[in-house]
Amino acid sequence: MSVTAAIGNTLEDFPFPMGDGVQHEVSAGQLIAAPPAKFSHVKISLAILEALQAYLRGRDWKAIPEASYVLSLEPLTVRQPNVSVLSRRRFESTNDSYCEGAPELAIEVVSPGDSAEDLELKITQYLEAGALEVWVLYPKTGHVRVFGADWTGRILDATQKLEGGVVLPGFSVAVSDLFAA
Repeated sequence: MSVTAAIGNTLEDFPFPMGDGVQHEVSAGQLIAAPPAKFSHVKISLAILEALQAYLRGRDWKAIPEASYVLSLEPLTVRQPNVSVLSRRRFESTNDSYCEGAPELAIEVVSPGDSAEDLELKITQYLEAGALEVWVLYPKTGHVRVFGADWTGRILDATQKLEGGVVLPGFSVAVSDLFAA
């Protein structure tokens, strides 16, 4: 991702959507642009979304692709995880263009342009804004990093299962299945 410009300090100053075919986020008042996702990235996002939706049917949670979350108003931070999980109550009560606060579960699929520093910042921002867990999927290595609200983390490889933890007890998917597409 690349920083494209500093913007104002209010949500109204965030020029979204911009109509340029690029995903935009705001991190501490800085507008960040990312090129459109490649198809391999979309397939991995879809694999985790489908696994979550199958598990969540009939439960009080929603799995959502590419939703925007206002993580902070001061400084302004708006992030858009590839997939997120929200309680049904929050999902149904959010009518504005952005959801306030972090999703209960934020999931990021790493793109070639993502730097380690950018990813660490996103993880920090999600957790500081109230996320209960953050999952980061690494297509090149086939690993998943899982971070809890207590800032503990673990790394899973293709031989292991990604489990729902405190947010989604009983959810389980083979890590290898997420990258099989």
